[in-house]
Amino acid sequence: MPRPKTLFYRLVATILAAIVGMTPAMACQEEAMLVFDASGSMSIARDGFPKIDIARDAAAEVLPDLTRSRATGLVTYGGEQGEGCTGVSLRFAPMADSADLIIGELTSIVPSGSTPLTEAVWLAALTLKNTGKPGTVVLVTDGRENCGYNPCAAARHIAQTMKTVKVHVIGFYLHAIAESNVACLASTTGGTYTSVNSLDELKQALKKTLACPRIS
Repeated sequence: MPRPKTLFYRLVATILAAIVGMTPAMACQEEAMLVFDASGSMSIARDGFPKIDIARDAAAEVLPDLTRSRATGLVTYGGEQGEGCTGVSLRFAPMADSADLIIGELTSIVPSGSTPLTEAVWLAALTLKNTGKPGTVVLVTDGRENCGYNPCAAARHIAQTMKTVKVHVIGFYLHAIAESNVACLASTTGGTYTSVNSLDELKQALKKTLACPRIS
């Protein structure tokens, strides 16, 4: 009969083997929705390149690893022909290994239109709620809400009715005067607001907000 110490070591070895054998997707119990700004202002150049291209490059570099460990979906706003506030689109709900799908959608978008970010965040939050799992919305925006909605009121409603959903906001070359318009989406729902002004800063912000949360 094996000694107790031997049984203990076998048990530890079995647990470690199981952990190592787990796929990253199995390890993450929370899902995510990326909300991407494709409004007309994303065509404006910063650091010599259109903001839309900088954002695409950041996504292409970090999403393959991030979506391997966390099911992620996509909502966009803007990118429709003509101006206006009608461009909110649920591209797809959270899926495992969705990097190629997200990058493909972002590559095909031509920036145009206004910034209905409140409607887009609400759609993303509702999509997460409908999955029945905890989740995170990550909004990447270069502008403030300008389609008549109140992002702070929407944040309060999300906090009250979707308690397992939090919103992170990444202000992408966003003017300080516009930050208060969108930062409340994060602060009210338990998320974070991050201001970024370069490709590297955007990559780091995406890694921080889309990474699978550690179990405390």
